[in-house]
Amino acid sequence: MIVKRLVILVNLTMKMNSKKFVLSGLNALIMASLLAPIIIFAQTENESITPTSSVKAIQKRVNNSAVAKGFCNRFTEVATKFDQRITDRVAKIEARRTQQLANVEKRKETRLNRINENRAKLDANREEHYAKLVERATTDNQKQAVENFKAAVVSAVTARRTAVDAAIQTFRQDVEQSIANRKSAVDAVINTFKSAKTAAIEKAKADCASSVDPKNVRETFRQDMKAAQNKFQSDRQAIEKMRTSIEPLITARKTTIEKAAQDFKAAMEKARTDLKAVFQTQQ
Repeated sequence: MIVKRLVILVNLTMKMNSKKFVLSGLNALIMASLLAPIIIFAQTENESITPTSSVKAIQKRVNNSAVAKGFCNRFTEVATKFDQRITDRVAKIEARRTQQLANVEKRKETRLNRINENRAKLDANREEHYAKLVERATTDNQKQAVENFKAAVVSAVTARRTAVDAAIQTFRQDVEQSIANRKSAVDAVINTFKSAKTAAIEKAKADCASSVDPKNVRETFRQDMKAAQNKFQSDRQAIEKMRTSIEPLITARKTTIEKAAQDFKAAMEKARTDLKAVFQTQQ
């Protein structure tokens, strides 16, 4: 009967080895937080303007020979609409970022509460089984063995929780830094495109004011916007590669938690063996 109680206690304690306890949803947590807002910038025009669709729309207009002749007359109107669409898109990016961060914080709080609740239940179960072991101990050696067992379990649990908490904290800090880096990169790409767009527009306006042939103004503007578009696409692809930066963080966290679980299991096996030996020799 004593041995059976010991096995129950060990099994209850070993439930902490469940990945759901410390890992469930973290990847989703973490991966949801790292989705690039710049992807929004590449949606179709019926939802909102994109650098690519905006440039193509302008190019389509200015490539028409009739439009080319009146390019300078209509340019201010086209440029104003272009500016407004870009402004609206950036505003939506910021709104999406705010919502994503709020969702991340909410999910993190929910998971932390779940972890703490599970740990509290396991602690309560262990205390109940400690009490039952104390009731079964009839000799001084058995009573001391129970106290030793309890101390070993507490030490193993504390060591594991400390390692797991540290791994999670380090992971979250690294992820937050990755998010910040990605945000900075996205902002830089958008600002670079906006600056190039502004420079192209201002040059076209100046050329129109200087009575430069509208066809030449149109072609120069088209080339400038095409270069800005290509630069934007290239920079965006570079940012997409930043997604892989999260993978080493996930691996490092997983390795640390798995090692903590192995150390915990070894400590519990030793504690169980030591306690079982005392009770068996004195039965």
